[in-house]
Amino acid sequence: MVDEVAILVLAVVIDLVFGEPPLKVHPVVVCGRIASKLTKPYGSRVYGILLWFISVIPLLSLLYLVTIAARYLNVVVYIVVSAFIVKTTFSIRLMNTIVRNAIKCIECGDWYSAKTYIQQLVRRNVFKLDEEHTLSACIESIAESLVDGVVSPLFYYAIMGLPGALLQRLANTMDSMVGYKTPELKNIGWFSAKVDTVLNYIPARITALMIALASIILGLDWRNSVKVMIRDHSKTESVNAGWPMSAMAGALNVQLEKEGYYTLGVKVKRIELDDVRKALKVYNTVTLMSVILTITLISIRVTVIP
Repeated sequence: MVDEVAILVLAVVIDLVFGEPPLKVHPVVVCGRIASKLTKPYGSRVYGILLWFISVIPLLSLLYLVTIAARYLNVVVYIVVSAFIVKTTFSIRLMNTIVRNAIKCIECGDWYSAKTYIQQLVRRNVFKLDEEHTLSACIESIAESLVDGVVSPLFYYAIMGLPGALLQRLANTMDSMVGYKTPELKNIGWFSAKVDTVLNYIPARITALMIALASIILGLDWRNSVKVMIRDHSKTESVNAGWPMSAMAGALNVQLEKEGYYTLGVKVKRIELDDVRKALKVYNTVTLMSVILTITLISIRVTVIP
């Protein structure tokens, strides 16, 4: 237990102090490159399953073997190596950097640069959006990224250790690479999308509850967060994304909208830049809560399964 907690704490420190590792050795990037080279547009579902296993399992196994080898060398080496690997499953500093840079640009009236930053978080083309919908897209991404980039990898680290965190992160990477319903990727990305949906099912709902709890701590509207979460979570096509986004919309008392797809929350007021600042505070509060929850779950796991 002590080792696992030490690995987690050190991983968070590494993330906050150093940020992302070089792209050449980042597991997420490596996985993405493998998938990119092997992806066949209009490929079959069977090939899509094969693509997932080829892109994920060898890399996951290799990294796990590295930690096993490190354990034989020295416990300190094991903790440090494992921490560096676990760190690659989440990106707390990167999210803060991107959002804060976007905020600074908007404060200076430079919306083009702000959209350039926000585009790093959003799939849809933000350059075609007006200012309010751009802010909405940013807040939506902050909320949804809590699931993919914080709560889910930590959840699986808590119950499965380092392999669990890596499995979730690499599976999410595969969904980002091929999990689209375009004619080219609909079949080949089907398995990747399903795996990501299954793995994030519980974490997405935990995240929504954490957003409501964080709202209490931050003095936001937690009652409305719960209300909107319950009412609007099913409005998105994804069975997972609607939970954290609707909880965030309610907490901020704003309406988040992807035109032509969904609206979450009630339009009490226009979305303002300060709402993005509040969303980032929620993100950081939920992140801290997630670390505490992870340590708690690890304690329970090692007690029940010595």
